[in-house]
Amino acid sequence: MSETLSAATGLYVHVPFCFSRCDYCGFYSTIPVAGSLEQYLIRLQHESEAARACRHGPVKTVFIGGGNPTTLGLTGIIKLFTMLEPWLSGSWPEEITLETNPETLTAEIVDYLAGIDGIRLSMGVQRLKDDEFALLGRRARLDSVSRALDMACRRLNNVSVDLILGVPGCPSLADDLTILLQRFDVQHVSAYFLTAEDDSPLQRRILNGELPDPSETGPEELFAVRETLKNNGFEHYEISNYARPGRRCRHNLNYWLAGDYVGLGPSAVSCQADRRTTNPEDLALWLAAASPQVERLSPVDRRNESVMLSLRLVADGLDLAALENRFGQQPAEFFAELTRQVAAGNLEKHGAGRVRLTDRGLAVADNVIAGLFIDKHG
Repeated sequence: MSETLSAATGLYVHVPFCFSRCDYCGFYSTIPVAGSLEQYLIRLQHESEAARACRHGPVKTVFIGGGNPTTLGLTGIIKLFTMLEPWLSGSWPEEITLETNPETLTAEIVDYLAGIDGIRLSMGVQRLKDDEFALLGRRARLDSVSRALDMACRRLNNVSVDLILGVPGCPSLADDLTILLQRFDVQHVSAYFLTAEDDSPLQRRILNGELPDPSETGPEELFAVRETLKNNGFEHYEISNYARPGRRCRHNLNYWLAGDYVGLGPSAVSCQADRRTTNPEDLALWLAAASPQVERLSPVDRRNESVMLSLRLVADGLDLAALENRFGQQPAEFFAELTRQVAAGNLEKHGAGRVRLTDRGLAVADNVIAGLFIDKHG
């Protein structure tokens, strides 16, 4: 890094370790071997110090993701938070998220997290039946999920769970989700549709005809889950995210609002304005301090990305005046397409000068959004 980053920056730390890899996973991870956790933390310290030297001001949010960060164990997590203290000095972040899988969360880790202001625990639950965990190649089972949620919700006041929708052959998890929400004080839910990542075991099973293609699954489970969450006091604020009042994920909001962010660890991404860097998606290369890939985003790239991210925020939508203030007068074709999508019932006018996706539009969101892009070659 050679540029000074703005003060309103999010910090992402990628912990690349998992004790096993789920069949669907598309995030970079590796199974830890002797010495790899220690090597990771040493290299992370150096990368953190170098990144800190290129910026000013405290970060507003921190997100420690993976992989599965709690594979570090309590000792490793304490070292990680100690390492991050220089980023937190002066003004404490609004939110610090730590991801975990249920089977590696311990009472000692929860007790430690309970002493950190602004802590938010994000748990990868994914499904709510044992046979569905097995179908996805997950180690967790419902008893380990219940144990982990019980520990977390007793001590922490901001717990989020991740779910996977659209698993072929599986019924909607809406009913089981109702039971979970009645039992545990969860504040946030992320619910993403299953996708077959390239060269994943899931993709190979689909290509071999062992499983139906999840891309052919309809949106019915999304609407059933959304109804369950709304009935339990959650707001649908982003295509795949729901929160109780005041519990939107602030770190991810920074992404969706096209804010700057710093990424540390293998495969982590940093972005400032039109400069995006991506660390090597390989632990050995990252440990050897291999240079990140650097991408310069054109004004059209940034404009299209802003449109896409804004429309993902289904509660707030796209602010047309803000779009023009940032990227200049928009072409007539853009407004014509907006009008067409409103007439088709995929978008609706919202508030003063905003448009957002309707329920009809949610089912075809990718096509609606792509139709509003500007062709940078045109």
